[in-house]
Amino acid sequence: MNREQALAKIKKCLALSKSANPHEAAAGLRQAQALMALHSISDTDVTLADVRHCAAPARYAEMLLWESRLARLVADTFGCNMLHSSRLVKQFAGRLVKRSSYVFIGTSSAPEVASYAYDILSRQCAKSRLAHIRKQPKNCKPRTLIARGDEYALGWVTGVLDLLEKFAGTEKNCALLEQYMAQRYPDLKTITPKDRVTGRNTNENDWRAGIQAGRSVQLNRGLAAGAQQGLLA
Repeated sequence: MNREQALAKIKKCLALSKSANPHEAAAGLRQAQALMALHSISDTDVTLADVRHCAAPARYAEMLLWESRLARLVADTFGCNMLHSSRLVKQFAGRLVKRSSYVFIGTSSAPEVASYAYDILSRQCAKSRLAHIRKQPKNCKPRTLIARGDEYALGWVTGVLDLLEKFAGTEKNCALLEQYMAQRYPDLKTITPKDRVTGRNTNENDWRAGIQAGRSVQLNRGLAAGAQQGLLA
């Protein structure tokens, strides 16, 4: 029995310890205490076992403003904490490439639902952003194209906000998540997303076009494994 299996067994025993039958309750508590001692598992470990995390790949290696804003919006909607993670991956011929992801941390099925929603939405936003860039004049500089695309994407994220609010209501256990983050990620650093818009040649049309496109995204409620999950079309 590994640690994860032991935690699952302990939680079942603790649930049994709340039985109305005093003999069952006593047996459940004794077994839970024995397993905790055997596997060096504390009360805090049992409590934090309710917290789960799920990662979704970022579209870009750098932490961009529009993408991080979307990830934060999704995390807040589904009652999760969010962090940005990067690592170097060795590719063919030994070349190292930076890969990034957004990690959603929460309870129950919330992290999986948030990861799924972010993955689908970020793909749609990136595709719509590229289509907007292709509509720009041919004589635009690369930096201008990037800035206008990012401004459009920021508008797109704003447009999606109203739709995601329909899914709000997932209760966030702030105290439990803070305890989990402090124990599991004590050395987290604050990162400022890269802003490729400010000071560039953009206009309100980019922003407004993004908002309009974001509002056209359809979100449908569904059920998955007994938990509410967003099915995005």
